[in-house]
Amino acid sequence: MSEEKKPAEKVEAAQPAEAPKETPKAEAPKEKKPMDPKKKKNIIIWSCVGGVALIGIIVAVVLVIVLNKVDYKESYTLAKDLDDKISDFYYDYDDCLDVVEDVNDDWAGTSTYSSRVADCKSAVSKDTIDKVNQLAGTSGVAHDGDVKAKFDKFYDEFKKATSSVNDDTAKTLDVYDSWHKFVYDSDGFSFYSATEDKINTVANYAINSGNDTFKAFGEQWKTKALEVYKAYQEYDKATTGYSSLYSEYTSKKSALTSWRDDNLPKPSEVLPLKFEGDSTTVRTNWNEFVKILTTKYGEDAAKDAVNEVMNSSTYEDLIKELMK
Repeated sequence: MSEEKKPAEKVEAAQPAEAPKETPKAEAPKEKKPMDPKKKKNIIIWSCVGGVALIGIIVAVVLVIVLNKVDYKESYTLAKDLDDKISDFYYDYDDCLDVVEDVNDDWAGTSTYSSRVADCKSAVSKDTIDKVNQLAGTSGVAHDGDVKAKFDKFYDEFKKATSSVNDDTAKTLDVYDSWHKFVYDSDGFSFYSATEDKINTVANYAINSGNDTFKAFGEQWKTKALEVYKAYQEYDKATTGYSSLYSEYTSKKSALTSWRDDNLPKPSEVLPLKFEGDSTTVRTNWNEFVKILTTKYGEDAAKDAVNEVMNSSTYEDLIKELMK
């Protein structure tokens, strides 16, 4: 029996070896193109501009913080210095009203009237007004809304009371004083004991007052008064004709009185001062302003004191001691 043949094993044909892959060659770096000089210049410029702008913003922020920091001490110190002056204003301002209203009246003596002029000068002095205006711009008033609201109430009334006051006010008040002396002494002027010097003295109050209207009136009064004086002297020295001479004298004197009363200038028409304020309201509003300013100043000073202690070496040493 023939031997069974086994099927021949299938022999796979040998495959050719795979060729190794070539390592990719590294690409040569691309050569950078030089930057356009114009573009480079613009970048530098705008970088500088940006830097400057940033610095400017930082400086601006710092300035805002510094400038808006409320310095109550500055306001408080000036207000404290002004307090006596506002007190003088309260007590003396009404004298300003009397000076204007009574200048053509003869019921107030010359010394009384002159005293009121002096008090008025004190009440509305340039120094007081300048310091009030200065106070309006101080930090505690300008940067604190609550304090400013109280100050503005006072300030509005104060400005109303001093609206006609200027650098020449003291001189103008002297004109009032001089004119009042003329009005007082010329009213019912006695020719029985008169002299030419007395007439000149009275007339010169008006003539030398510094006001042209008063000067012209004083000169006319002087001329007419001298005529009356001479008429009286003729009557007084006469040995005959007393009746007719006395009649001449009294006629001229009556004419002088009528002319004076009818033509006496009105100061309100030729002088600029007008006082329409209320000193009580001014003082009340001032007190309210000082009250809130003092409170704010005290609170701010207390905070500064606490911060000083907190930042002191003594405080740090105390904390270290407690932490042991």
